[in-house]
Amino acid sequence: MKKNTIMKILRWFVPILLVCIIVGSGYQLINKYLSDQKAAREYQELRELAALEDSNNELENNTSSTEIEEEVSEDIELNYPDLGFDFQKIAKLNEDFVGWLYYPGLEISYPVLQGEDNNYYLDHSFKKQEVSAGCIFMDYGASSDWSDRNTFVFGHSMRDGSMFGSLRELIKDPDIFIENPYFYIYTEKNVSIYEIFSYYETQSDSDRYMIFTKDETYDTYVDWALENSVAETQRDMSKRGNIVSLSTCYGTAGTTNRILVHGALNSVEELEE
Repeated sequence: MKKNTIMKILRWFVPILLVCIIVGSGYQLINKYLSDQKAAREYQELRELAALEDSNNELENNTSSTEIEEEVSEDIELNYPDLGFDFQKIAKLNEDFVGWLYYPGLEISYPVLQGEDNNYYLDHSFKKQEVSAGCIFMDYGASSDWSDRNTFVFGHSMRDGSMFGSLRELIKDPDIFIENPYFYIYTEKNVSIYEIFSYYETQSDSDRYMIFTKDETYDTYVDWALENSVAETQRDMSKRGNIVSLSTCYGTAGTTNRILVHGALNSVEELEE
């Protein structure tokens, strides 16, 4: 084939190839946007179904709590937001539903699911539709009643801050944690109050994702977490309250960098009928 002929073909082929790449990329972006919007609408509908939007979210004083620890520091008054939570309404929609996670400091408010593995809910919504945002989900091997010494809960770090995307704000501004140290997990009859005692950057394959049952391992794990926390905390961990660890990516797509946020159980409150 003559050189001139090859050059003519290239002059036609390269622009066409570039157009195809641009169109393909645009399609992917539009498809992702629509997927994210679908997920956002679905979770808003779930909040409304659970009556979470009907509450004024004022903190109510704890007057009849069942304390997990014998004593709590006198300068900490344990409260919980009255969300008007209806577990049964949501459980009827998905049998994998194990609780509702609420962290008002970062406006995190989502159902928590537990699948048969840790892959399905990475790209499936509460209604089991394929969406890039996925779900907030508990480690598939954990006890669904939140009774493990260290329960891991995972979620995507979305660019718009949804799901666990807002957890990166704790790294950027430790004052958010200082002013908002509690998150809450609502189940059918109770709300469990967790106080954040540590958060930091780590790797997806690090030993920070370990499961343990012995007190000695618990103490070693917690001591490291306290020493390496982005923000220093004064939390007394001597009572060895069960831990819930929130995990998400930190960085560009495909990164192995993770953020871990550890909360220790303070008390369990009985929800009013």
